[in-house]
Amino acid sequence: MWTAVVLLLSALGPAPLGPVLRQDGFQVKPPGSFRMARMDLFHGTQAGTLSTSPGAPRYLSAALVDGEGEDAASILISVVDATLWLGPSSRDALSTAVVRHLREELGQPFQLERAEVKNGRVEVLGSVRQGSQLRRILVAAWPGESRHVVAICSAPSGRWEALAPVLSDSFDSMKVEPVSSLRPPQRLLWAFAALVAALLLISVGLWRRRQAARQQP
Repeated sequence: MWTAVVLLLSALGPAPLGPVLRQDGFQVKPPGSFRMARMDLFHGTQAGTLSTSPGAPRYLSAALVDGEGEDAASILISVVDATLWLGPSSRDALSTAVVRHLREELGQPFQLERAEVKNGRVEVLGSVRQGSQLRRILVAAWPGESRHVVAICSAPSGRWEALAPVLSDSFDSMKVEPVSSLRPPQRLLWAFAALVAALLLISVGLWRRRQAARQQP
């Protein structure tokens, strides 16, 4: 069945991207066939959350699927509170993190095919076998200071050839906001501190007036 679908999609060309998904300091255009999945399905699990720094805080931010059942593909996007720089060291570190996450945390032996730095991100491609089904796994990580974003795509091997081009376009659309831009501007912080100090002085002044009024005969 999927062979015919792949041939049809190949003839029609890459599927268009969907609307922009904005949350948790990043924005990306997922493939048009993907939709948001119920996040409660992943609560209490480590699925989709991996980090080159094992002790770094991390959480699943978005889960997208393009269908139901074992033939569906998925994209899990997580946010990691740790710094990631582009380069050979980050490529090797992400490869190690992917193997550790899939083998040790999810119990799925991972066969590594390639790891590279491309288009402003680190990518690791490989495969896992779930029962009788072989699935391709693509992990992409975007650099950032103090925090970075990681996406994991899983799809049946028979669908990979059709999905790969649109996934590449989707990952090219990813934009991650610097941590500094997510914090309030310094002038706003100073203004807020000045307002708190002024309110405190007013409160002290009122208290002193009340105390003086009570002491008067």
